[in-house]
Amino acid sequence: MFEFENKISTVLKTCSNEAIFLATVSGGADSIAMLSALSEIIPKDRLFCLHVDHGLRPDSSNDAEFVRDFCEKREINFRLKTIAPGRIASFSRSRGAGIEASARFFRRRALLKEAARLGNDTLILTAHTKDDALELALMRILRGAGPAGLSAMPVRRGNFLRPLLSVSRAEVIEYLKEKEIPWREDSTNTDEKFLRNKVRRRLVPLLNDFFHFWEKGLTGVAETQSLVSDFVSDEARYRINWDVGTGIISTNMENFFAQPQIIREEAVFQGVDILLEGMSSVPVKRSVVRRFCSGMIKNASLASLRKRKKRGLLRIKQENSRILLYWTLNKSSETGFSLLIKEPGLYNLNRVGIEVLPYSPDREDEGQCSGSFYACLPLVFRGSFNDDFLVSKGKKITRKCLGKDLISAVDSTGTAAFVSRLHPCGRGEVLFARDFFPETENDQIFSIRIF
Repeated sequence: MFEFENKISTVLKTCSNEAIFLATVSGGADSIAMLSALSEIIPKDRLFCLHVDHGLRPDSSNDAEFVRDFCEKREINFRLKTIAPGRIASFSRSRGAGIEASARFFRRRALLKEAARLGNDTLILTAHTKDDALELALMRILRGAGPAGLSAMPVRRGNFLRPLLSVSRAEVIEYLKEKEIPWREDSTNTDEKFLRNKVRRRLVPLLNDFFHFWEKGLTGVAETQSLVSDFVSDEARYRINWDVGTGIISTNMENFFAQPQIIREEAVFQGVDILLEGMSSVPVKRSVVRRFCSGMIKNASLASLRKRKKRGLLRIKQENSRILLYWTLNKSSETGFSLLIKEPGLYNLNRVGIEVLPYSPDREDEGQCSGSFYACLPLVFRGSFNDDFLVSKGKKITRKCLGKDLISAVDSTGTAAFVSRLHPCGRGEVLFARDFFPETENDQIFSIRIF
């Protein structure tokens, strides 16, 4: 048996002896090599092939015929799913998703339907290689993914199995050439309007030339992020509970905003998953979720997610084809304002003047004045939450204890100051300021003056 087939066989040994295997095959080198190896390992009555013709290229039907002929020669059960031309493009426009993401949606739906037809013991096999995993990691880094997105691609997740993850693309080509097996080349693989092709054709060769250790380093990052993702996911489930109703889920607002921001973000993603259990996934932009969870915005559009204001709890609700995420605090706190400061300058928030100056040792006394404090940028001024707190003169001060309607100044290390909305004399006032410097470099600390 070829070494390539041995690696796949090792993965399949972890599967049930009664499992049925449904391979998704495009006709490209990776999927054809996988199907060829599977046909040598798995009994023919337990092996099925599904080809999805996305209708995105004029010659796509040729790929379907190629895969059909391949299966007939090897007596492999073949199924074809054809998507009408223009259907994916229309879906892409209506959902605000890319063509590739939309194609994956239709392909995944076809696979799940075929797997359901074959039975509960069906495993869906995809031909992701080690190179695919590395390219995906690079793409997600460029797009600013969170821990889950940067996690190592698992060999198995649910009923999806990736038996080629330990195999490189070079090994795939070598195997096909040794067995004199032809394959199809997708003409769009050279189109660099797609990020994956840019990464594969431009970035990866550059890394290979100048950073020979990049694959090992990136693999280490993925392994670390897998541990981080598991921890954050578990913490979010433990700290933030969703009450599930019909088409709606909710959680306690005060508790939600009392948690670290990364926990809040993960909880939102988990909430969407709970709401859409058993349904198609929704593209969620982490950048907007982050702004929402930090209190910077109260209304935003997030692909098919939309955030709006309602009184009471934080709610995620399904309404027709959209997902609505609502939030406010209790009546005692106002969330109708926020100000994000990213650089020094003069700002105004609800008639409160704010001046931001770079830190200077010559002005250290300013940070101790009643109208000034120190903070890092970016800095957010927003309505105070009951669980906001800081340590001033060695004493813990919470907004709840103050019993006043306040503005909280919050940076990456926590609450830096509590500020009154309007001083009786007509200016803002720092009521309490954090009495320690954030542990960071001086050029990242700024003096904030309220007037």
